[in-house]
Amino acid sequence: MIGHPVDPTHGEYLRDVFLRANKRAWCYFPPFLCAFSLAPNRIVCVDEIAGSTCLFVRRPEGVDLLLPPVPCDADTLKRVIDKLTSHRRLPRILWLDACDAKYVDTEQFVLRDKDAEYVYDPAQIASARGRRFRDVRKRVRRFEGAHEFHFRVLTAWDVPDCFALLKYWRRRQGRRHPFLLDWGYTRAALDQFHFWSEDVLWGWCVEVAGRIEAFALAGDMQPNLAHFFVAKTNPDLPDLSYFLRWRVYGELSAYRRVNDAGDLGLSGLRQFKQKFRPVDQWRVFSAEPL
Repeated sequence: MIGHPVDPTHGEYLRDVFLRANKRAWCYFPPFLCAFSLAPNRIVCVDEIAGSTCLFVRRPEGVDLLLPPVPCDADTLKRVIDKLTSHRRLPRILWLDACDAKYVDTEQFVLRDKDAEYVYDPAQIASARGRRFRDVRKRVRRFEGAHEFHFRVLTAWDVPDCFALLKYWRRRQGRRHPFLLDWGYTRAALDQFHFWSEDVLWGWCVEVAGRIEAFALAGDMQPNLAHFFVAKTNPDLPDLSYFLRWRVYGELSAYRRVNDAGDLGLSGLRQFKQKFRPVDQWRVFSAEPL
């Protein structure tokens, strides 16, 4: 059996490994890697091969690479793939950043664009000055004027209410797009929330009339880079999603940049994320066996 199932006890180790390798892609956030593991059909495992840290996904049909080995070069990637290939089949590589994509053997794999991650200047969003942010300001003020609300830090005591909101969101919104993956890892992240220290995973929520109607999770990736992990709001409350994101970016404004993932090819999510004026986009790829 390859590797050991990953869990929050690996968080500090993984964060240090990724920091030394200057990994900035959204998938390198340790709480995501732990939450992506959904036993028994998808188990994320960690191991060391050829001096590099490797993360795998074990499924009933075989083993895939979740990420390239860290650190990575062409020889190390080949050695890891050869090791996995002996366990039934040539593995897929689910996420690669642009730095590692060049090491993929194009005689064995085809590279595919997976997403383009939105990168923001949180201080710009927090101030929301100028014509570019006019719509964000309008929606935030409209929400503030329509509701009695309280934005605050999320605690472990709030998790059951967040589960209830997530269940309602899934019933009202998530099932419109059955291919969305974030419902599963959001549920797992909430379940693991109390295991993470405050220097790894942070959370906030919005109470409206005394009831939690939105929550968000984020964390540190590098000294100047934060990770926006999860955001869920009651879809029945107009403009709440704008208010939540604006306030969370205020909490992250000490960072130079925030990676807020991609848009999954959804036009509505793309339009929403463009409203917050990304300053860059970082491409990520997958690799499929030929």
